[in-house]
Amino acid sequence: MRLIIAFVLFFFLLGQQPSHAFYPIQGSFTNDICEAYTSFRKQSEPIPLSPGKVYTALGLNKENGDYISIEVDGSKKWVNKNCGQLNFKNVDIAEDHHNIDITEESNNLAVKTSNCPAKGCAKKYVLALSWQPAFCENHPHKKECKTQSQTGYDASNFTLHGLWPDQLAYCGVSDNNIRKSKNRNWRGLPAVDVDAETDQELDQVMPGVQSYLDRHEWIKHGTCDGRNADDYYDISVDLLKEVNASDLRNLFAQNIGKSLTLSEVNKAFERSFGRGSSRSLSLKCKNGLATEIRIKMKRPFRGDKLADLLIPSRSRSCKRVIVDAVGIGR
Repeated sequence: MRLIIAFVLFFFLLGQQPSHAFYPIQGSFTNDICEAYTSFRKQSEPIPLSPGKVYTALGLNKENGDYISIEVDGSKKWVNKNCGQLNFKNVDIAEDHHNIDITEESNNLAVKTSNCPAKGCAKKYVLALSWQPAFCENHPHKKECKTQSQTGYDASNFTLHGLWPDQLAYCGVSDNNIRKSKNRNWRGLPAVDVDAETDQELDQVMPGVQSYLDRHEWIKHGTCDGRNADDYYDISVDLLKEVNASDLRNLFAQNIGKSLTLSEVNKAFERSFGRGSSRSLSLKCKNGLATEIRIKMKRPFRGDKLADLLIPSRSRSCKRVIVDAVGIGR
């Protein structure tokens, strides 16, 4: 009987351990307008925070993490760092924590850490999503184009091209790897350090991994993000999933082989992401085929919703496009 009780107690205590890392800090968090959660991964038990109220900051989900543990009415909750201003108690604490420096930039928190490039991490990003059948019309010999099928994910969904920090590239990258990247010797670049789950997701949503696009995108753009490759690609995939769950993706999937106007594309985007959101969207084409959409946004953090990140883009768009089907010359 004692043995049974011991086992029950052991597993009970095991269940009380947090499933996430915890990086302690000392400071305060001034809320803007957002919610806090018991679990930031599941976004469980959301509670509204009072705008302008200062909460005690207890820690981050990891060193340089995107979520802050705060005290709310005696309970510990998690809030996205993008939702307000994090202030450390004093400079010494910030220095003890590897020179983490949180600054207010364009009404959005941009994080400057020891991992950021010398200029700091970018305030603005572009999310580039491909329409793969049209890409393959122009690159038929690429491995991912030879393996395309009518039933594949990339036949009717946008795929990940990249997440690009604005005006930054090749941060801290050796001259040798820069040459390999620019000369398209992507196979010779280091493998991207992501976990098994992220690796499996990229295989589906980023067909270019068959040609080592993931390595090129990380070397050129990801190295300027200030986060590790796994976090960088997790955020990229989450944003892509939002687009593929939207009316914009439905519009494309329902009009394969047909033409669309920019007005139709913009209206579909706004149905999912709000009035005026299409000002963040640009539609790219080649030889009349829709090849890519690009979305201008603030620096994204894990758990951010795309609609909350959008900022106007000055990039030009094609006025009318054809939504290509799988198969060369179709």
